[in-house]
Amino acid sequence: MEEIHETAKAYYNNLTESQKDSAKQMFQSMDSNGDGSLSLSEYLEILSKKGYKLCSNPNFFKKIDRDGDGNLDFEEFLSLYYLIKSERLLFCDGHGCGAFLKGVYFTCVHCFQCEKNFDLCPSCFSGKNFLHNHAIFLDNFALLHFMAKGYSNKREGANEAVVMGLGIAKFIVEITANSACSIM
Repeated sequence: MEEIHETAKAYYNNLTESQKDSAKQMFQSMDSNGDGSLSLSEYLEILSKKGYKLCSNPNFFKKIDRDGDGNLDFEEFLSLYYLIKSERLLFCDGHGCGAFLKGVYFTCVHCFQCEKNFDLCPSCFSGKNFLHNHAIFLDNFALLHFMAKGYSNKREGANEAVVMGLGIAKFIVEITANSACSIM
């Protein structure tokens, strides 16, 4: 979560004053007792009402609570604000997993192009712990490069995604073979 905290802070530092005021207003609206921090109960109440069911639980609250004091100060709240505003609240769709996808994850290329997400943590993707109608997945960084190429034809794009995925897999196999360690 440290990287998300730092990213949220960087974005906040580059907001306009009006945008910073919006973040402060959201924080104040969640701070129902006005003590300058969000308790777990305030956090759960507001997020449940707003429909953020997957992150409205004590475990996710603890991930955002950097200092572990049981409250979110404004700086800690900025991580939540960033995740909500950037639509970065992603959770694994693998069987019963539901892990928060805070780093690298895999997404179905077809679903992404149709503006429906099917995302998997590396463990579920590697272990094939999912059922899905499509077979082409890329990690979020490879997907960004894939989309930057601007494939408008889905078939051409899907073929390129398969080629890219196979290229990545081949590269990993080569690295693993070249760096194999032996004690003899």
